[in-house]
Amino acid sequence: MSKKKILVVGSVAIDNTIFTKQLPQAGATIMADSYMVNVGGKGANQACASTFLGSEVSFIGAVGKDQHGAMVKQFLNEVGLKAYLKDSNKPTGVAFIILDELSGENRILIVQGANTDISVEDIEKHDNLFKEGDILLTQFENSVETVEYMLKKAFDRHMLVVLNPAPYKKINEDCYKYIDYIVPNETELEMLTGTKDIELGAKMLLEKGVKNVIVTLGSKGSLLMNHEATTYVEPYKVNAVDTTAAGDSYLGALVTKLAEGKDIISAMKFASLASSVTVTRKGAIISLPHLKDLI
Repeated sequence: MSKKKILVVGSVAIDNTIFTKQLPQAGATIMADSYMVNVGGKGANQACASTFLGSEVSFIGAVGKDQHGAMVKQFLNEVGLKAYLKDSNKPTGVAFIILDELSGENRILIVQGANTDISVEDIEKHDNLFKEGDILLTQFENSVETVEYMLKKAFDRHMLVVLNPAPYKKINEDCYKYIDYIVPNETELEMLTGTKDIELGAKMLLEKGVKNVIVTLGSKGSLLMNHEATTYVEPYKVNAVDTTAAGDSYLGALVTKLAEGKDIISAMKFASLASSVTVTRKGAIISLPHLKDLI
């Protein structure tokens, strides 16, 4: 069976990461350990994650006409991602990440910039990618109007629709029925449903029309719920040094296996493996595993 084609539409940004063993309190100045600048953004991270694992991926994004935009273009070309980048009059998106080296957890602030400039008209300019594609993977780092339009467009084209609802945004309730797999983390699930109860929240999304809910639970693994069953997938135990792009690595690996025709539980196990490797490395795209790292 030939692999299915994956289309990722989403954000790309310059990640500015500060590594520290102590998070600053209000009004305090802390001496950090080190600083790193990389290309990131959920869309680019997920597209690269899937590309590195052997998938045929196309990526639609937007950058500014600035030095950061030039950096993004050069980097994505070097890593082999087939990227279609709009030249926006807005600045390239940036993220500011404070990483707690003791826990491996992070705090992230995002300035969306050009990422908000992908319009419905821009999506239509790449109609051929929806015609040729088999799986759509997208997130919430573009405008709500554009995301809603893409979900329906992909559904109408009989694509498998995978949505990572991050960062949280409210979408039209009618859009949930277009989604084959929604993949939130615990925080996003609570914001989507108003409950901290994982299984109750997942059930609420199913009732909205989503076909499958996968909740990523960090060090506790992941949960799949659909109308047939509820299944927990165990995590791989590792010592995390940087959780940046862990969820994006999971998403990229998940759609890679779905594109290969694997069953969803096998895909989730592979995604957990890929994510477990990612968190043992610093950075975003540079931390993502290649297929040779997982076999």
